[in-house]
Amino acid sequence: MITSTTTATADRTGAPPAWPRWVFRGTSVLAAVMLFDQAVFAGRFLAGGYDALRTHRENATYAGIAVLVSTVAAVLVRVPGRGPWWPTVANAGIFGLVALQIVLGFARAIAVHVPLGTATILLAVLVATKAWTRL
Repeated sequence: MITSTTTATADRTGAPPAWPRWVFRGTSVLAAVMLFDQAVFAGRFLAGGYDALRTHRENATYAGIAVLVSTVAAVLVRVPGRGPWWPTVANAGIFGLVALQIVLGFARAIAVHVPLGTATILLAVLVATKAWTRL
């Protein structure tokens, strides 16, 4: 039976809090889904749905914000959660790629934008997967 005394004792033993890991897991999945949506919107545009380009552009902003929030969550995994450092580095790198993608998209450098976007999505999915399996 776990009592409040037992819980208080466990907190004093120095066990790291679990909540930062759960926040990071959720935000990393959200970021990966939003980045995957970018490919869906781009595909709709290429198929002739020209309104999807506006959606693609707007979602890029929201996806970047999601990656930034996930980066903050990764910092929380490391600092109060005493977890590994790789989530912070990985998310900061993905955020840099998203920023580069936005620049390349507005510059219409499609030959670089499309493959780099694919790589960014794959990295985000890898980070989200590792958040659930290796954290």
